Amino acid sequence: MNIFSLVYKINWLFIFLLILVSSLGVGLLYSIAGGEWNPWALNQIIRILIGVLLLLFAASINIKIWYKNSYYIYFFCIFLILITLFFSREISGATRWLDLYFFSMQPAEILKIFVILTLAKYFHSIKLQSFDIKHRILFPLLILLLPVTLVFKQPDLGTALIIFFSGIVVFFLAGVKAKVFLGAGILGTISMPVLWSFLKDYQKSRIINFLDQQSDVLGANYHITQSKISLGSGGLFGKGFLQGTQSHLSFVPEMQTDFIFSVLGEEFGFFGIFMLFIIYAIIMFWAIRICLNSRNYFSKIFGISFISSFFLSIFVNVGMVTGIIPVVGVPLPLCSYGGSAMISYFIGFGILLSGYNFRDNKLENI
Repeated sequence: MNIFSLVYKINWLFIFLLILVSSLGVGLLYSIAGGEWNPWALNQIIRILIGVLLLLFAASINIKIWYKNSYYIYFFCIFLILITLFFSREISGATRWLDLYFFSMQPAEILKIFVILTLAKYFHSIKLQSFDIKHRILFPLLILLLPVTLVFKQPDLGTALIIFFSGIVVFFLAGVKAKVFLGAGILGTISMPVLWSFLKDYQKSRIINFLDQQSDVLGANYHITQSKISLGSGGLFGKGFLQGTQSHLSFVPEMQTDFIFSVLGEEFGFFGIFMLFIIYAIIMFWAIRICLNSRNYFSKIFGISFISSFFLSIFVNVGMVTGIIPVVGVPLPLCSYGGSAMISYFIGFGILLSGYNFRDNKLENI
């Protein structure tokens, strides 16, 4: 496939929708800073441009190459996580960021994509083999639990959960029987007291306060209380761009990252939230259609699992800022400030498009 035919095949309208959501995030960051491009909006624009270039690069790579090198990329990401755990500087009690002098990155966000890719390759490679428990469950479970454990140790409970449940989607798509999921669910429920002992004190506090959100509204529940006030004050059409009082008076915490959805609700109201959800829905349905039109099992299982991860991140972020789930520190996809998450999503969509662009390629003999 030459460069001209590839440019023709690229779904530019789909890419436009991704840029549209990202641009909304830039507008919100501009508003949060009081109508200033610094310190967030300008940096986010640069990250979006880098992300789009990486998306086009990923989409131009033959899906065979992604398939062939999945394991290598996976182990390289594990290596980066290990470096982060042992050598990175601790920030707010967490070691999640790897300082590369010119910029810093969060390897767990990149790993989130390549765990799915690796599991997709594994199940594609054994799809014609026996369905014994060793090949169908134990090996891929090890592939999944290793990064989940390492990310949990950073600690980053939110990303660890996203990786885990995204992996579970891969298992489901690969044909693992329902009774296995039922047994795992029962075992997980029984193990809850043991898992609780591994949580950090602040993580336990978040869960306890989630169960009693009406108490300590000026202390432990301050964040979620202010988020609800911000969302509720927006009404139907919001207070208007640059007119949000909760955000401009700094009542909403971490509003450029975890709680940017609250700023959207305050300034653009229910209508703004509804339009964002519509665009998200179009992106996800369109992406599923793209990956279903791919003609190999690897591309399909990666694409659907990646979109499931994308949806799960949206659900968790919206859920935690509205108080229906505990706060776990998951950014709003393509909107929240942060380079690693932004770039990882663009790379993921690029791989999804690669599966479609090179859909006639056979992977069985690799």
